[in-house]
Amino acid sequence: MTRREVLAASLAAAALPSRAQPKARFVKGICSIIFPKEMPRAECFAQAKAAGFDAIELAIGPDLALDIGHDDARRLADSAEKAGIRIATLWVSDALHQNPLNADDPAVRARGVDAVRKALRIAADVNCGALLLYAVRLGNGAKLEVGSQETWDRYTAELRKLVPDAASAKVLLNPENVWNKFLLSPLEMRSFVDQFHSPWVGVHFDAGNVMQYGYPEDWILTLGPRIKRIHFKDFKLAGGGQPAHFADLLEGDVNWKAVMAALVKVGYNGVISPEIGRNAAQPDQLKQVSTALDKILSLA
Repeated sequence: MTRREVLAASLAAAALPSRAQPKARFVKGICSIIFPKEMPRAECFAQAKAAGFDAIELAIGPDLALDIGHDDARRLADSAEKAGIRIATLWVSDALHQNPLNADDPAVRARGVDAVRKALRIAADVNCGALLLYAVRLGNGAKLEVGSQETWDRYTAELRKLVPDAASAKVLLNPENVWNKFLLSPLEMRSFVDQFHSPWVGVHFDAGNVMQYGYPEDWILTLGPRIKRIHFKDFKLAGGGQPAHFADLLEGDVNWKAVMAALVKVGYNGVISPEIGRNAAQPDQLKQVSTALDKILSLA
């Protein structure tokens, strides 16, 4: 082939439309609790990206202060963007544990509302589209502190105050199904969210958390498009003389094939983040979690 023919072939190849890579159905996320607490967040972002994740969840308190300034928040956002990582969710847990939105004292509830408002501002600063709310608890251990009806009424009233702020910031308010003895069925969660008639109130769904009293695939099919973010954890039910316990992904009793089929059926295509705490005895834990998540996602 002559030099002129080589050049012509190269130009012809360049003129052909490139074959686009198929877009992934889901966004692979990870929760910051898998990293050492003392690790700089920029390094967490870099390691997450290197392990195959494209998004991360951060916690108000452990990862960034509730009173963080705009400039510091923007620097955090810039470091995530530089690493190619999206900040998918901010957890608002610590401040609401101290100031639950169902507390008897209106002043305590007001402080909780103020904490969520501050978190909405931070979320806007770091280009994060959602808050995870662990906002109420019925009691402490065996002691009942606030009844279910009072909790429903107070949580509804306080969250309703925040919907305009969420709409203005364009940040979702997502209660999570957690072990707080409240919203224990997908029907309850659906009714709770639907009463706001707002696109800014959704659900942060945790697949492992429902295994003691339900089935994650049933929750997914019932909640449908209300689900805005997802945590993946596995859970081993009690049996053979062993107590129930959380387990590594693919080592528990979650029916992952049914979970993925349900997610496809309801059209979910957002962030899925394993919520797994750091295990210092597993130096390759992050990569192992990424590999396990890939296996689960491949079932879709």
